[in-house]
Amino acid sequence: MTIWNKHRANAAKSACMLAITVSMLADGFGASHLAMAQAADPAPAAPAITLPDSGEAAAPPTPTAPALKGKITEVVIKGNQTISTDAIQAVLSQKVGDQYTQDGAEKDREAVKNMGYFNGDIGLNAVQTPDNGVQVIYTVVENPVIKKISFTANTPTGEPTIPADKLKSLMEIKEGQVLNTTVLVRDLSHLFDRQTGYVRSQGYIFDVSSDINIDPNSGTLTIPLIEAHIEAIQIKGNKKTKPVVITREMRSKAGDVLDERRLQKELTKVYNLGLFDQVGPFEEIPTDVGKVIISIPVVEKRSGQVSVGVGYSDRAKLVGRAELAENNFRGLGERVSLTWEVGGSSSQSDLELGFFEPYLDKHHTSLNANIYDRAIYRFASDTFNGTSGSNNTYIEKRRGAMLNLGRPLSDTFNVGISGRTEQVRANDVELPPEDLFIRQVGNVSALGLNATSNTRDNDISPAGGGLRAISLELGVANTTTVNNAPGPLQPGRHAFTKLGVDLRQYISLQGPRKPGDFREPKRVIAVRLLLGATNKNVPFFEQYFLGGADSLRGYQTDRYWGSKLALFQSELRIPIGKDNNLQGVLLADIGDAWGSIYQDSSLKQHDTMSLSSNFGFGVRLVTPIGPIRVDYAVGREGGKTQFSIGQSF
Repeated sequence: MTIWNKHRANAAKSACMLAITVSMLADGFGASHLAMAQAADPAPAAPAITLPDSGEAAAPPTPTAPALKGKITEVVIKGNQTISTDAIQAVLSQKVGDQYTQDGAEKDREAVKNMGYFNGDIGLNAVQTPDNGVQVIYTVVENPVIKKISFTANTPTGEPTIPADKLKSLMEIKEGQVLNTTVLVRDLSHLFDRQTGYVRSQGYIFDVSSDINIDPNSGTLTIPLIEAHIEAIQIKGNKKTKPVVITREMRSKAGDVLDERRLQKELTKVYNLGLFDQVGPFEEIPTDVGKVIISIPVVEKRSGQVSVGVGYSDRAKLVGRAELAENNFRGLGERVSLTWEVGGSSSQSDLELGFFEPYLDKHHTSLNANIYDRAIYRFASDTFNGTSGSNNTYIEKRRGAMLNLGRPLSDTFNVGISGRTEQVRANDVELPPEDLFIRQVGNVSALGLNATSNTRDNDISPAGGGLRAISLELGVANTTTVNNAPGPLQPGRHAFTKLGVDLRQYISLQGPRKPGDFREPKRVIAVRLLLGATNKNVPFFEQYFLGGADSLRGYQTDRYWGSKLALFQSELRIPIGKDNNLQGVLLADIGDAWGSIYQDSSLKQHDTMSLSSNFGFGVRLVTPIGPIRVDYAVGREGGKTQFSIGQSF
């Protein structure tokens, strides 16, 4: 037996019950673009409150007030016990001393009824007095006193998803008061209106069953609720992507209570997979009372990519590039890529093979693996004193592999463990003896732990939310210098520890994006705080480096280095046009890397924190390979124009 039918049966057992229909606003409870299907057993739009007979019969209603003449000499209220006579008389328009009218008496009877405290019709009688006056008599039967307010629901526990105590706290009507049906209707509208109610603002749809009742013995006012449940989840528009790739990102399942806010957050996770140009907005299709099908439309991106071309960045300069990638391998969201670059500042080739498996097991454990042979540009030929020319450009050659396993602990929180092993080599850069410390080489092995909280509404171009990340890495390096050149770190085995913190926040100046519109243009303030610390006696290539297009803009690449790092970045991102593919940016950075044992005679480094700052402007252009970024910033050493791909943060 359903909850509401059970209440109906209990009410029928009580003697002398009266039913009072509580009028609901049609727009609030009966009509909405998300209304439940009025199917086999529709939930009525006007719930009826079943009230017990008080044992005192109400005066038979007078069809019309007597047509008498004269002034009102007395107004008598009968039957009220808790509601004061003064309170009832306060709603009357005809007072003692006023000329009695038939219409006025009828309006006053309706006014008393509309107070909401009384059961049934209001008795009305008018008597001509010997002095040609009129005595007006109103007879009322009070509703019972509410001793307890109880919410029930069509959930496994019988309790509403939003706790009953929370719902009661938002009601004007309280326990210990005489039931006021007018106030109750207002409370139910405030709580459960499909468009403006509190419950809807929390992402739920609750309908009020037709069997609101108050028990004559216990004084319990029972309000049965019908909560919308998910009957099924349907994916539309996916041609290559298997539906499980989408549904496994969602905690919402068939049989769950519909939670629109949670569902929208889950679709944000689906969009951030990078497989779709558009996800949603989802549609709710009613099938029966308390049941809806969730239909999620998606538009797939082109997942396969074969490209040959040239690229440019502030660090690598102009390079030739060839890439073979599949971002939705087997339709399961797996990524496989092979990238080859040649040229650039290093005049050497890079090769990288990557693989990403988003779902190793039922716990959503992900695997990210990379095997690489990279050349990393560090310093230009004029950074250090010495012979000029291409062989005076310092390049790190890193050959190795990285592996990361991640697991979500909640919708927004993820933990991971990582490992890397690398062989680091340096090119034969020509330097004065005092600068040969940078020609350090060695083998590195490290194990890392990381935790990330991500609440961004779009990982690529966020307009709201933030990212909080903390990482710890424990490593060992066996190092020496090329040709045993002298340096501050003795050759041999060196253990190191790295601790990093990355905090980002995105604030829309125009309010949040519309649900499901992940690319809606917004003016956004973006800020970032980046902190790092490691051992003082760490290999040169394991230090923190600061400066360049991705950190302290307006300064040369890796201008500062050290065992400590602090960087604060801020941007005002202003969309140009209606599609959010072009942005103008105002930017400012401040930071430093300091505390290094490696000191250069010409490129001065800091023993203690000495902040450098910049300000400038830039442009972001969205392309198939990601946002192309051009920034011009001015710092203490002049101004620079810098190019890169992707947002700075």
